[in-house]
Amino acid sequence: MSRRKVEAKNYEELIVASEEKVVTLSSELKEQKAYLKQLKKDQIRYEAVAEKRRQQEEITKAAELLVSSGKSLEEIEAFLQS
Repeated sequence: MSRRKVEAKNYEELIVASEEKVVTLSSELKEQKAYLKQLKKDQIRYEAVAEKRRQQEEITKAAELLVSSGKSLEEIEAFLQS
């Protein structure tokens, strides 16, 4: 079993500094986890809004195509049902 050399250091000061660093890193980790959780929620909301927007654009485009076809609504319904 090898023994580690022990040097003369200000152990109290080093311990306090290390404990403070652990507290700081723990706090930063909690903040980062909260930020990540919020980002995931925002992503879900954004994707839902983007999907709604895409669907609305498709509806608008379909309506424009129907109007530009010059056919009546009844003619279009009959065509789609056949």
